[in-house]
Amino acid sequence: MPEPVILIEILSPTNETETWANVWTYLTIPTVMEVLVISSTRVEAELLRRNPDGTWPEVPTLIGAGDNLSLDSIGFTVPLSALYRTTTLAIPEGTPP
Repeated sequence: MPEPVILIEILSPTNETETWANVWTYLTIPTVMEVLVISSTRVEAELLRRNPDGTWPEVPTLIGAGDNLSLDSIGFTVPLSALYRTTTLAIPEGTPP
């Protein structure tokens, strides 16, 4: 993609260092507005969103199992747990996160 607005990485224990190195590199792409890192070992994600002044926050926003994931760059919102519904990390309906 020549001008991505969002980039998504899947984080696993074996690729953590490489994934975060990629993430910090993605922040140098002028068109990127959000970078999402999704955990493969727990229902959790980290989101970096470009500030209105064009800078990036120093630390990502942590999104937990009971939170909604909102990707402003593409107008998409979903409960984070829905992304895990077909995995071994799925939370049964009616169970508090």
